[in-house]
Amino acid sequence: MRYIRNRMIEFRDRMEPVLKELNLRTRTQTNEAGIEVYFVSRSRKVDPFLSHSSVSIFFEDREETGLVEASWERAYLAVEQHEPRPLGDTGWFHRRWWGSVYLDLPADPEEMWQFIERNFREQPFIFMEPVPPMEIENEHLVDAFYAIDRVRKDDRIEELNIDRLSTDEGVVESLVFEDVNGREVRLEFHRTGEKGRAFIDGEPAGTFDVYSEKRVASLASALYTGHDAYAEYFLRK
Repeated sequence: MRYIRNRMIEFRDRMEPVLKELNLRTRTQTNEAGIEVYFVSRSRKVDPFLSHSSVSIFFEDREETGLVEASWERAYLAVEQHEPRPLGDTGWFHRRWWGSVYLDLPADPEEMWQFIERNFREQPFIFMEPVPPMEIENEHLVDAFYAIDRVRKDDRIEELNIDRLSTDEGVVESLVFEDVNGREVRLEFHRTGEKGRAFIDGEPAGTFDVYSEKRVASLASALYTGHDAYAEYFLRK
């Protein structure tokens, strides 16, 4: 990109030895945040899982700056948060982009280069690998789990478990718990589709909207406490 060409020449002149040492090469894309320079494995072998450095450099685009070419004064580092996080004490975990930490670049040029190099060395490289056995894929289930876990202590489901089954419809990941009356409650999240399915002791209880974790948490609390009539507010037959 011509707009950042001179900045990238400066960057390579200063950082190329570090990139070689860390086995990194640059890639560039434009997104909502501006022009992103990100870093992937130097190997030319295709990585279908898109492993990459957690550090990116963002330049504000021409429309934001009004400048002819990009400026280090209108650039910053972004450190991606992409670590696996446990789902309570279930033994399951989930990994995804949780957000980014944005870091201003020092105004002094020498301090800036040292700052960039230090972050390359200290921030993790993100290995995107095939899904391990105990990794949950369904983001809606994960968000619902955390929403249920945030419910006030008196209404919290103490033994909230997770189950995964391979079915004729594909992989189904579920939240499973026992209600106050000893019934097994299962909330199924399918790999595709906006509707989950609820079961009580193996019998269908209706479907629910997987996109609203707060509604799923309210549904789970209602089923856990045995308030089936209230639970129907969140279910569709």
